[in-house]
Amino acid sequence: MSNMDNDGLMHRVQFNQSGKSDTKIENARKFLYGEDESFTSLEFNKPSTSNVNISVSAIATSNMLPYGNDNISRRDPKNKKYLHTTVAVALLLGSLYLLAIFTGGTGSIEVVNYKRIKQFQTEILELELSSKYDIETIGTPQYHAVHWLASVDGAKLKATNTYAMQRYALAVLFYSTAGTEDHVNPNKNGKWIDQTNWMTEAGLCSWHGVVCIDHEEDSNEKIDEDGDVMALDLFKNGLDGVLPLELSALTLLHRLNLSENGLTGKLPKSFKTLTRLRNFVLRDNKLTGYIPTEYGVALTNMRQFNLGGNKLNGPIPSQIDHMVDLRSLGLDKNKLDGNIPDLEGLSKLNKLYLDQNEFEGPFPESVSKLTSLVELNLSGNHLTGSLPSELVKLTHLELMILGELNLRGNIPAEIFKKVTRLTELVLTDNHLTGQIPTSIGHLKDLQGFFLGENKLTGTIPRQVGLMVDLKHFQIDGNNIGGTIPNIISALNDLEGFKLSRNSITGTIPPNIGTLHRLVELRLESNQLEGEVPSEMGDLLSLKVARLYNNNITGNVPEEVCELTTDEELTYLAVDCAGEKVTCNCCTTCF
Repeated sequence: MSNMDNDGLMHRVQFNQSGKSDTKIENARKFLYGEDESFTSLEFNKPSTSNVNISVSAIATSNMLPYGNDNISRRDPKNKKYLHTTVAVALLLGSLYLLAIFTGGTGSIEVVNYKRIKQFQTEILELELSSKYDIETIGTPQYHAVHWLASVDGAKLKATNTYAMQRYALAVLFYSTAGTEDHVNPNKNGKWIDQTNWMTEAGLCSWHGVVCIDHEEDSNEKIDEDGDVMALDLFKNGLDGVLPLELSALTLLHRLNLSENGLTGKLPKSFKTLTRLRNFVLRDNKLTGYIPTEYGVALTNMRQFNLGGNKLNGPIPSQIDHMVDLRSLGLDKNKLDGNIPDLEGLSKLNKLYLDQNEFEGPFPESVSKLTSLVELNLSGNHLTGSLPSELVKLTHLELMILGELNLRGNIPAEIFKKVTRLTELVLTDNHLTGQIPTSIGHLKDLQGFFLGENKLTGTIPRQVGLMVDLKHFQIDGNNIGGTIPNIISALNDLEGFKLSRNSITGTIPPNIGTLHRLVELRLESNQLEGEVPSEMGDLLSLKVARLYNNNITGNVPEEVCELTTDEELTYLAVDCAGEKVTCNCCTTCF
């Protein structure tokens, strides 16, 4: 084994299972002399399976081990201090070698160059990417990233290289979220689902999820070079840890998608420097804290701002209306509170999702002025007041989801005369009164009609039969009377028909048997009478039929019972516990 050349430099030594060594003196010399730098620390690393990591710091300094032209042969042999130091280092290295032999494992002595590390630290601090504490404290992701970049990264970039800080930012992200502190082989020990090329000498443009400026996103060719990062997409990739503020170094970033991971911590204020950002998608993580007010002022190029499914709290910053090019705003499923701010300035907005939060106050008037809206969801908040008739201006609206809002008063009939593109209408769990407006007949594209759990009265409008694309009709939990209109037979795509807990009278119409796609029929707790029609036996897709708590009498027809023997109809419940109905095939009797 040779670990000391005649130039006085210590070189990296690799040990294999047989105890043999593979010196790489020339590569080490190029690595060290290429920038005229000295090393000041040695690390011995056993394989990860042994869980041994011995670090010896400050073994040699420029005063202890010479380099360059001042080699050992030119030193005064009478210099006892120098000789003692040299002997001490040689003994230490011999001990490390013996340790490798006795442990029987492979390992490496890693040259750690404090001069390069210092250069990177200086550059990072000058750019204000990380704090001095973070980059100097052992164990932090920033410390590991600097260490890897300066001493291990095969790319060997200078600290002042255009792309060095971008590699640093991505390295911090990796060490923050990949569950490893390994410097030598971080790529092999990281826990991401896909970490192709990450933490290798390969150009960052070839790292999984990284797209660089001027590189085609759909190209099958992996571009092995560095470049300005334009997009970072690590959707559902197993990231688990703190979202690092160092990503602000990616100043040309257009798209950031880290959704459906396990990111924690707060939204970094430093992201305000990402002024070219258009798509900011961090939904379905575990982020906490406030939405920084700086985002609204600085990120004015934003098109998509989606932070749904986190644990954010506090109000929506009023400055968000500065994002005048915003098309999609998703802050749903958080713990945001306060009033919904004035959003009138977001004239290009076509998707607004603020549902499942803790907003309060009156229904926001500014929403009615967002005339480009296609999808609107404010459900699950504490808004008050009535449904504003001004919503009639939202003529492009396709989804209107306004459930669980404590809304009161009538449903304005004029809305459905103008807002005719709706495919889904949700007004469940409010306190709405009055009748279902007959203007719903204008909703020819409607597929979901949900008005359950209100205080609606009147009858089922015959105009419901004009909604020929309807798949779900749900008005359960109201005070609606009258009969089931025969025109429902026109609803050939109907899958769910729920009228339970109302005051529906009359009989179950025989033409219900024409709804061949019906899966769930819920008519319980009404005032229906007569017998179960045999035509129900034609509903071959029916899985649930709840007919109890009515005045239905007679026998359940054999045609209906056959649906249960075919194991299609798995829940059939009528009033068969007494003498009202006879049923030998019902799964439950009331």
